[in-house]
Amino acid sequence: MPRIIIQSLEGRSLEQKRELVRRMTLDVVDVYRVTPDQVTVFIEEASPENFAKGGVLEADKRAGVAS
Repeated sequence: MPRIIIQSLEGRSLEQKRELVRRMTLDVVDVYRVTPDQVTVFIEEASPENFAKGGVLEADKRAGVAS
């Protein structure tokens, strides 16, 4: 039972998420030779206040706050 975990920042639309999980599922079905109901997809979203890169919070980057 393949499981896909997608980690991203908040902000994607419901349509984008639907399309992403649809495509990811179809690719796993094709490569692993399983049925779609065997594939699970979990989207973990982080708020910009809870994600940092290079020691700077994403919220600060978006706000233009100097590091």
